[in-house]
Amino acid sequence: MILKKLFQKYRKTEPTSIFIFRQFVLALLLVSLIGYTWLIIWDIYSDNPVVQNSLIEENSFAVPEFLFITPKASISCNFINSYGIHDCAKYVIQPQFVHTDERNTSTYKGSFFTNELLFSKIPNNGLNSLEFTIYINDSNFNASDYISLPYVVFQMKNTGTASDISYVDYTDSLQSPKDSLGLYSRFSRAISALNLYSIASYSSYKFKLTRKRKDVMLPSWENYIGFSSKLVKTSYFSSSMETFPFQNDTPSSLLKITIEQPTYTVQVETDKRNKTVVSSLGLIGGAWGFAASIYALLFGTDSIKPWGLIQKYGYKINRSVQTNLEKTLEYIPLVNHPKSISLNNNDLKRRLDSLQLFLTEYVIDVQHLEGIYKTNVKRHKKDTN
Repeated sequence: MILKKLFQKYRKTEPTSIFIFRQFVLALLLVSLIGYTWLIIWDIYSDNPVVQNSLIEENSFAVPEFLFITPKASISCNFINSYGIHDCAKYVIQPQFVHTDERNTSTYKGSFFTNELLFSKIPNNGLNSLEFTIYINDSNFNASDYISLPYVVFQMKNTGTASDISYVDYTDSLQSPKDSLGLYSRFSRAISALNLYSIASYSSYKFKLTRKRKDVMLPSWENYIGFSSKLVKTSYFSSSMETFPFQNDTPSSLLKITIEQPTYTVQVETDKRNKTVVSSLGLIGGAWGFAASIYALLFGTDSIKPWGLIQKYGYKINRSVQTNLEKTLEYIPLVNHPKSISLNNNDLKRRLDSLQLFLTEYVIDVQHLEGIYKTNVKRHKKDTN
């Protein structure tokens, strides 16, 4: 309605001042609506998804992959299930030499990987805990030669996702400016360093795993419109660490690590966009309806009586509207039964002209009729030729 009124032809019965003021109000309303619509669209674009939490229950989880950075050492592995303690050294790749730093300290890297072992809440279907013991196998090793106790960098990741780590990677993950990364890149970076520890020697550590899943909503036009939600599901886990006094079972023991899965409930974090184009259509439609109501209140909408508050009660406007109507339209009795016909041709012509003007200004859509007439004329000329 706003656009239709904006491009409406000037009425002969309407004062020029009213016409100009009506066009100004229509333009002002249209600019306000376009600005409001743009603000809503920008708010949709800049809105970050909220996180909706839910819980699901699983029966088992794959044992994570483990990476170790140690001094020259060897790693023993045992797992416990309902049948007892079992050796799992066949899944361990013993630490291999990597490099020697400027302090002449050698670094070795080892790992643990298997697809055969599972943590399971069903008895007899999986293991209860996993244990690693790191032993120094360097005959020249002397703890007093170190400025501080030798460290072990220990990392856990989902099976098949672990990557090579080094002490430089570890420090970079802690010192990198996270604000320079995008939202989704920061999440991926956070997962990669989530279970990365630098642990001291001569202590026992127990890690308890908590499984999680993040359904990340990537930017796409479908998500902005609200037709669908394209989610990338990423499974990961967090861990909590407990430290206990270390009881050396052998003189060469350096530290002990125990892994447990105490719960099988998965916390699911799903990105959900509250502001979409579809959900905002009501706001946009309401704004356009409000603008149309303001226009109708000020100028009216009825084709037979297109007068609102401005024409009726405006200062010095009401009189100008009445004067213009009196000059343009004469009083036309729509029903008249004179006893004698005394109207001459001029009177009839004046009455017919006034009636035609009234009909074309307020009742009949003359623009539409003119379009139909022009179309018929063109079609007639085409048929004639």
